[in-house]
Amino acid sequence: MSKNNDSVLVCENIGMQFGGLAAVRNFDISIPNRALYGLIGPNGAGKTTVFNIISGVLSPTAGRVKLFGEDITGLTPDEIAKRGVARTFQNIRLFRDLTVLDNVLVGHHLRRKATLGEALLALPRYRKEESGMMHTSRELLEAVGLKDVAHYRASALPYGQQRRLEIARALATKPKVLLLDEPAAGMNPAETEQLMQLILDIRDRFNLSILLIEHEMKVVMNICEHITVLDHGEIIAEGTPSEIQSNERVIKAYLGGGTIARH
Repeated sequence: MSKNNDSVLVCENIGMQFGGLAAVRNFDISIPNRALYGLIGPNGAGKTTVFNIISGVLSPTAGRVKLFGEDITGLTPDEIAKRGVARTFQNIRLFRDLTVLDNVLVGHHLRRKATLGEALLALPRYRKEESGMMHTSRELLEAVGLKDVAHYRASALPYGQQRRLEIARALATKPKVLLLDEPAAGMNPAETEQLMQLILDIRDRFNLSILLIEHEMKVVMNICEHITVLDHGEIIAEGTPSEIQSNERVIKAYLGGGTIARH
């Protein structure tokens, strides 16, 4: 895939070696502004390793990651988040004993400017920031359909709503790139349909580029504009959903034969 000046996120020849095991080899991707890309493959293909490299959890043993042309390879997760990359996780990671609203407020603290002293003394800049964060957090909860449960404890939410809350918290960091790790995992068909629309809505409303890992082919094939397929750490195919659906190598590696359903 060509890497052009319009790309928001670029991975160039990314490799990740764990001892003698190559988890990822020669991984390339170039994601334009407001794009919605999918990353698929069988279990153990290296998808989450790619997410961990992009988000700074891992430093690659080869290649580099660029965000808006800046080399962010090897930066810490908080440094990368401040530059505009947010993620969710396959296993939901909420502050379960905090309220729904407080979970979103946590996401805002990444960009807080007020000092500890200003907070302790409740000085004007601190109060203004607190007010702004509260207002924005309520807007985000409304955007993901959780406005009416803002004061519930996070652990009390149904599974599908916890997924939405994790997305809202990620949005609170004001990302330009959002990494979604299996957002439809554990959802029933109705929740999955709603999630698909939510992902499209937040991409447009917040002017985001989105890269998602997903095993639910209905989600990938219906909302992604471009799909990259990994197998044993290597890209075996990339293209539009229709191209991926008919790719024999993908069908064999990912499903062991048969077809990849869109609906």
